[in-house]
Amino acid sequence: MIVDYLCFASSHEDFDTWATLSAGIDDFKQLVVCLSYYDYEDELHNGYAIMDSDNTANLAKQLGLEINELPEMIYEEYEDAFHWVPSDVDKTFQDVLEKFLDHGVKFHLKPME
Repeated sequence: MIVDYLCFASSHEDFDTWATLSAGIDDFKQLVVCLSYYDYEDELHNGYAIMDSDNTANLAKQLGLEINELPEMIYEEYEDAFHWVPSDVDKTFQDVLEKFLDHGVKFHLKPME
């Protein structure tokens, strides 16, 4: 799955652990939100929320957007948020998922690797 991600939330990178959130559209026209977590050994772990192409198209239609505009919309929603710790980024991830559910669209979670 090739996705050109747009980062929309990040914790402070000077701490021993940190996290980022990014969103993009993959080759199958699926909206993908990626939670990246860097642990104490600076190893990267990723978890994903993936919305299939039908649900992605439905969400875009509800919002009056083109599919490829969804990551930018998410970025604009959260661009002013500054997070100090990874748990704040995780809370933002949960908020994004709740907003998806509020629109009645489904997604599946791929756990941290």
